Amino acid sequence: MDYPKQALGFMLRQNRLDQNLSLRALAERTGISAMYLSDVENGVQRPADYTLRKLFSELALPYDPALLWQPEFTLHPLTQAILDYRMDRRDAFFDDLWQRREALKASCHYAQFLLAEWIVRISRGENREARVYQLRDILEAAGSALRNQDQQWYRLYRGIHHKALDEIEAAQSWLAGAETLGQDEGTQALIHYHEADCLMRLHRPQSALLINQQALDQFSRNGYFVRAIHTRIHQADLFLNDEPATAQTLARRVRQEAERFQCPEVLLMAEERLALAAFLLDQPEAALAHAQACAAVIHRMPLLIAGALSAWLCHRQEDCRFFLNRMEAEIQRKHQSDATLRWIEALVRQDEKQLAELSLQSDPLAGPLQKKLVQLRFQTLVRLGKTELACRLIEQAEL
Repeated sequence: MDYPKQALGFMLRQNRLDQNLSLRALAERTGISAMYLSDVENGVQRPADYTLRKLFSELALPYDPALLWQPEFTLHPLTQAILDYRMDRRDAFFDDLWQRREALKASCHYAQFLLAEWIVRISRGENREARVYQLRDILEAAGSALRNQDQQWYRLYRGIHHKALDEIEAAQSWLAGAETLGQDEGTQALIHYHEADCLMRLHRPQSALLINQQALDQFSRNGYFVRAIHTRIHQADLFLNDEPATAQTLARRVRQEAERFQCPEVLLMAEERLALAAFLLDQPEAALAHAQACAAVIHRMPLLIAGALSAWLCHRQEDCRFFLNRMEAEIQRKHQSDATLRWIEALVRQDEKQLAELSLQSDPLAGPLQKKLVQLRFQTLVRLGKTELACRLIEQAEL
């Protein structure tokens, strides 16, 4: 039977490890030398049929030569669903694999099955779950048991995994490795999309914009229009700090495209960016309207800050309190800094003493609103006659 020795070896080794069996113990139980078993597990030897039957029997695996190796087996439907941003198709494909997991566990496709589980769990946001860490270690040892395109997706999702854990340098390394393993333009676009996000987090906006545009062109050229919309959202993020008007234009286009392609999740993301851009452009009424359109689902701190301050500027006290309550809940849930929350509450109360005391406390959670918050604090201090403190605030912001 013609099957990849490395994939068979990985399957046998992983099943042995799953049962907490040492190589020596398996050798003693089967009467096969430990050295020969090691060669089989490392893909050096191709065991005869009777040897395979003996190993499968000892590992309590169903032996079916017809299912041991199916050359047509592929993860392409899964990767295609992810590129198309069709998570319903992703879940349907994996549900089918899961129903067949016992057969796949006893086949040369076991590494691919575990890779599919890894990809699905990470794409569902389960990055800190114990099973994800377990799969990470297992797949790192899979090596040539995975074909080139499968190894590329393992490295891609390894990069996404590290990015989700805020391990940006590790993420960049894995993404760079993924880029070298295949030429499929859709996959390359997804790699570039995440590379741009890494660069943005490292405060390298110009480099991020170049890679982001490359991803956008590749997605658009290959008909991955929903992915292209997500990529344009990232472009809006890149412009928020220095060119909020450009970010606003991009977010408006994203909103139109999200409505056209019926992407409610992206529509909410566009509303969030529109709220931030309007706030930065001194358009509090528009900022408040956009913030209210997405605040029931999106709880990121910059949005809540923009919503609270926009409501205060519009003299909408109840709306302001709504966003302040959301801020407080998020701070407690994530054990984050409450500096900006306490400053806004002092602003609402017109507590001059607290406004002065809190004015020099920066808040990394404010993200793209940092400069705007400094401006508002400066104006407040000047209005209170605290010019010396206002000058210290500007000096601190410029450091």
